[in-house]
This record gives sequence, C-alpha cells and structure tokens, in this order.
Amino acid sequence: MANAAEHQQIALVGTWTSIPDAPLEQKPDHPGEGLYRLKVNADGTLTPLDVIKMKSPSWIVKSQDCRFAYTTNEENAGAVTALSIDKSGQVKVLNAVDSHGQQPTHATISPDGKFLFVANYSVAKGGAGVSVFPIHHDGKLGEQVQHFAFDHGTGAVKGRQDGGHAHSTTFTHDGKYLYAADLGGDKLHAYRYHANKAEPLEADTAHDVTFTAGSGPRHMVFSPDGKHAYVTTEMAGEIAVFTVKDDHLDRSNTVKLNTENNSAEYRSGGGIILSPNGKYVIAANRGSDNKLLVFKIEADGQLGKPVSYKANGIEPRAFSFDGSGKYLYVTNVFTNNISLFHFDEKSGELKAAGDAAKISTPTDIKFFN
Repeated sequence: MANAAEHQQIALVGTWTSIPDAPLEQKPDHPGEGLYRLKVNADGTLTPLDVIKMKSPSWIVKSQDCRFAYTTNEENAGAVTALSIDKSGQVKVLNAVDSHGQQPTHATISPDGKFLFVANYSVAKGGAGVSVFPIHHDGKLGEQVQHFAFDHGTGAVKGRQDGGHAHSTTFTHDGKYLYAADLGGDKLHAYRYHANKAEPLEADTAHDVTFTAGSGPRHMVFSPDGKHAYVTTEMAGEIAVFTVKDDHLDRSNTVKLNTENNSAEYRSGGGIILSPNGKYVIAANRGSDNKLLVFKIEADGQLGKPVSYKANGIEPRAFSFDGSGKYLYVTNVFTNNISLFHFDEKSGELKAAGDAAKISTPTDIKFFN
C-alpha cells in the first residue's frame, strides 16, 4: 500500500463522537468514532481507509509541509492532539495536551510554525479563551505557555452570549498580529505576535474590533494581498468586510448571507475560506438555509454579488478544497454526509456531484498529499 499511496491524496475527516441533541439532526446508527482517514479517488469521491479513535476531533489544522496535523478535541475536558503524517499517508498520534478550556473548536499555527493557538469555545460560562502551545521540532506539543480568558459576553442573544466564546484564531497576512473571534463578546481580540518570546502574544486592545451586539463573529480570512479581511457573523448572518492598514481593521461593508429571509432561523453564518487561486470567497449559511455562497473578490477588495448553492446537507460546518483545487468538500454534520462539488476556478462556479462519502457527524476535512 505504501508504494501505491506515495502520490495519493489522503483526506482526514474530524467528527463529533456524540450525537448532537439538535432538532435537524438525522440520527445516525452511531456517532463518529474519531478521526477518519480516506483515500481521494480520481473522480473526487472518498474511500474510507481506517479511523483513529479519539474524542471529538472537530477541527484539523495542518503544518505548512503537511508532515504534522493538530486536532481540537471538542469536549468538556478539552484537549489538543498532535499527529504525524508520513509520505505514504499513514497517520500516527504523537501526543495530546490539555487545552485549558472547554470545547476547543478551532486552532491555527503561527506562520513560522513555532506555536499553536487554540480557541476554547466553552458552552458553559468560564471555560472560554485562547491557549498557546509551543510546537516542538518533532511535531509534538509542549505544555501551555499562555492563556487569555474570554469571560465577558454582551448578553445580547440569551443563551449564546452570557459569557465569552472564542471561536477562531487567525493571523494577519504579515504574521504580526493574531485576531481571535469572540462570538459571545461580539469582538475580535487583537494580539501582537513576538516569535522569539516564550510567551509570544501581547494583547493590543487598540487593534480590537467591536461588532454590533448580537452579531457573533465566528470565522475570518484575509485577502491574498492582506489588504482586506472578511469575517462571518453567526447570529447576524453576515460577512463583515474590512480594509486593513498597518494591521488596523476598518469596516468598509457588510454583506448579508441571506437577502430573502431575515428570520433568526435563516441567519447562521459559518465557515469562510478562499478559493485556491485567491479570487473567490466561499462562505456558509446554516440554520434553516444550508447554503454555500461564492463571492468574487473585486479589484477594490469588496465582495461581488454572491451565487448561492445548496450545501446538499444540513449544518455545513466546514469545507475545504483538495490539493488539485478542482474539488470542494463540505462536511454536513446533521445529515452525516460529505458533499462534493466540482469547482471552476475561472468562473467560480460550483457543480454538485453528490456525496463524496457518508460519515457520522462529520465536522471538518483537510487534505494531505
């Protein structure tokens, strides 16, 4: 298998390992069992190979050289697991560390590969914030070196904003700043990054970004030239567009993810990514909508009129392109499927191609060559 798989793309799919108590959840026979390893076929479909059993590896982030990956284990007793991926696509667990929070839901690696920054969402008040871990040369994670608690919520949306909720961590294009989205506090917390310090983050409140109460900032991407930023808001169901100057973010526009139905059920902003060529932004609206929206990035950094597509599942939590850039994969948590789309890099058009695979409660997918 090793020789045949040497140039074979491998997909890792994260899951929730308990079945969500959600009205739209289509109950599977059993929840996800951990981190699934799948082979990418020539037609874009996925063939399951095996599963690395662990608790709720809900988000996957990979090192720049694809030799290592890190998963957030989204449980009450939050953890982060380090993995190695060899040239044949075999995956090995290196170690796991306490995330020092509850329900870690996102992580990012510093551009220099020295640190991992984990967003502990924490459903209950008191366990939310950002934790910082050093990454050793062998890919293993060291113990936590810094922690920033997100205690305060705006209270604008009851049950969602009673306390802070860290939902993602994102570096600026130049790598000088890290922004952490606080869904509960309606804020992007800004931190200056010092690569050579043992405690690399320095809070810089002058660079913080405040949202209208009840917005719920969730995920964030920067344009390829770093001059613009795009942030999905979960409860407002919007993309906030910012111009970036000297790492300051100034809002320049707001785009609704659903212009036809403004009810709360149809406002549930989710993931946001760039197309591989950097010309398009793809975002998800979940709830009762369950659509993908493709926006062209205009010359001035603003977003053009979107084209929307059915996600072909319920709760499209995460989505990723494979290494070729020709296929887009969407993890639909509540319908236990990974939907497949063919992507036209020139026009930005998506063409639905059915299911790539069926997996219980899938939450994320990433690719390794």
